[in-house]
Amino acid sequence: MAAGKNTHLEHIEDEIINKGTEGAKQAISILREMGKMLSGDTGAGVSVTTKWDGAPAVVCGIDPADGQFFVGTKSVFNKNDPKICKSVEDVNKLYSGALAQKLIASYNLLKECGIKGVLQGDLMFTNDKKTETIQGERYTTFRPNTITYAAKVGSKMEREISAAQLGIVFHTKYNGDSLPTMTSSFNVKDSDFKASNGVWIQKAEFKNIGNAASFTSGELQKYNAAVNKAEGSAKQTKGVLDFIQSGKRTLQIDTEFKKFFNNYVKAGQSIPSVEKAYTDFSKHLEKEYKKQIDKLKTQKSQDRKMAELLEHLDNYQKMQNQFKMLIATYMNLAVAKNILVDKMKKISRLNLFVATSSGDYEVTTPEGFVAISGKSAVKLIDRLEFSRLNFTVPKTW
Repeated sequence: MAAGKNTHLEHIEDEIINKGTEGAKQAISILREMGKMLSGDTGAGVSVTTKWDGAPAVVCGIDPADGQFFVGTKSVFNKNDPKICKSVEDVNKLYSGALAQKLIASYNLLKECGIKGVLQGDLMFTNDKKTETIQGERYTTFRPNTITYAAKVGSKMEREISAAQLGIVFHTKYNGDSLPTMTSSFNVKDSDFKASNGVWIQKAEFKNIGNAASFTSGELQKYNAAVNKAEGSAKQTKGVLDFIQSGKRTLQIDTEFKKFFNNYVKAGQSIPSVEKAYTDFSKHLEKEYKKQIDKLKTQKSQDRKMAELLEHLDNYQKMQNQFKMLIATYMNLAVAKNILVDKMKKISRLNLFVATSSGDYEVTTPEGFVAISGKSAVKLIDRLEFSRLNFTVPKTW
């Protein structure tokens, strides 16, 4: 990604809804390049970073406007009232509570790391590490968000973490003459920062250690078949991908499709079938329109909104086959993506756990990955494995 700010990334399957036909082409292209990469093709046109489940996002480095070191959250890029902290006083003025304390630690410790330019990373820990016994093993742990990261006591990694006052994983680099006009890339290098006592720094780049994530010939064949199936169904949408983005109404079908698919994730369910999803989406649309209609005070406004719904449902019925192919493409992209994720999640430098409602821990996997190809960057996440946890795991930390 070579333009804009890294403030939000989309799931690869959502790109067909976000960008229509072009989004489908980009998604298929990225999946094919990922297949090449995991087959050992050094010329694959894609790079990958691992998503770490840190919080908050920290942006830091040298402000090109005055050469001063600063820290902040993604709000340093706000068009209006950017929150840029160049001193502890600035942090206390702009932030409060636990977030302020984490940013103060970030300011005091990261300014000693010789950061070149501007970097963005996920804060992993400050003074909130623990020593715990999990499934019979002693670990030093930290839980910045949903996942609990654990390093076995006595290991080299654990000694480094225990000695640090702050941990951060850098994943994005910014270049430009001013903060508002900077563009982003995922090309973070070792030379962009230096080691510093008290700071544990990692880069988010994905490394296929020991080829543990490499496809066998049989796995590659299965994966390519899944990508071909996604491409085939995408070609049968006959323009519906672009049609759903053309509406200017308050309730747009593209937005509602994303909400509808996300409801399956929240419920911890796979999409049951194309036919069932097709029928259920019309019910979802009616329900969402009814919410809008009930808020309107005049009969005229209600009638106008009802006419919008009927028009949507009429188009939905007329293009029934194309809409079914849209749903099929969404499902097929997710199948191919999950094959990738299942391979890549075998590689993790730390033990990962998630807390259960009973207070115990279950083994889990990395949050996911980001695939970057040219100016496109998308999330590769097993949404039933991880995104569901974001909706359901109690936020007690």
